Amino acid sequence: MVEVRYRSRLGNNLFQYCLGRILAEALGFALEAKPIEGFPNTSATIAGARYDEPEQVLTGQHIDIAGILNDRSPRRIVLDGHFQQIEYYRPHRASIREWLAFDRSALPAANPRVCVHVRRTDYIRHGWALPFSYYSEALEMVAPDGEEIWITTDDPKDPFFERFAAWRPRFHRGSALEQMAFLSKTARLVISQSTFAWWPAFLGEAKMVICPDPSFGVWADGGEFPGPKLLDHDRFTCIRCTETYRPTLPEAWHQQRRKLRRRAILRLNSLFRQSIPVPWD
Repeated sequence: MVEVRYRSRLGNNLFQYCLGRILAEALGFALEAKPIEGFPNTSATIAGARYDEPEQVLTGQHIDIAGILNDRSPRRIVLDGHFQQIEYYRPHRASIREWLAFDRSALPAANPRVCVHVRRTDYIRHGWALPFSYYSEALEMVAPDGEEIWITTDDPKDPFFERFAAWRPRFHRGSALEQMAFLSKTARLVISQSTFAWWPAFLGEAKMVICPDPSFGVWADGGEFPGPKLLDHDRFTCIRCTETYRPTLPEAWHQQRRKLRRRAILRLNSLFRQSIPVPWD
């Protein structure tokens, strides 16, 4: 059988589920994976052979997928990693789009024309946030005449977005699932170096996808997180990005206030057993 142990958040979990299902269906093994909220087809029962041992535990980013699929021996395969390699998923895109069909309640009433995903919060702290120069170059491709754009972000109050004024941005507000579904329905999509944004590009209907090819952060070749290989050069237009983000003074102040607010809320919740919503890290 194949057991999926989810790690991290939504974007990462979708890789883990899909790889588990690919292996299970190819080997004729049962799949043991919790359904992912908002994706009703992940609750489907994948029947097959069940074995408790021997146990083969797969971790990290890279696996010998050909060797695993050629090994027909009885065993329990445990997925306990991230497995962010486009080569594992691209041959199965049609099936994956069915497996990960969004719950109808999450889909937008109308399809947006141009969407931009901007990851801020924790990426700023880690030094992975993309500079405005990347978004400006991308928008010149997808909205050269200053066409109205939609932005999905984890921090819409960030003064960073004042830089987008020429495109008269509108912000899509909703749950993580609703934002992902919204991005998947656009005709032209600009993504950040985030698995959350990668999935709408993979699952969606965009005719043009602009993607960063950064020299820093989680997608950088030989960077501090070597392993993810998600740039789809056959479908995406990739912009080389070597410039790191440098905040203006108002942007730096905003991030500092946000950090202090987060710490205060965590402290209040701990001291007084409250459940005040905590901003993303």
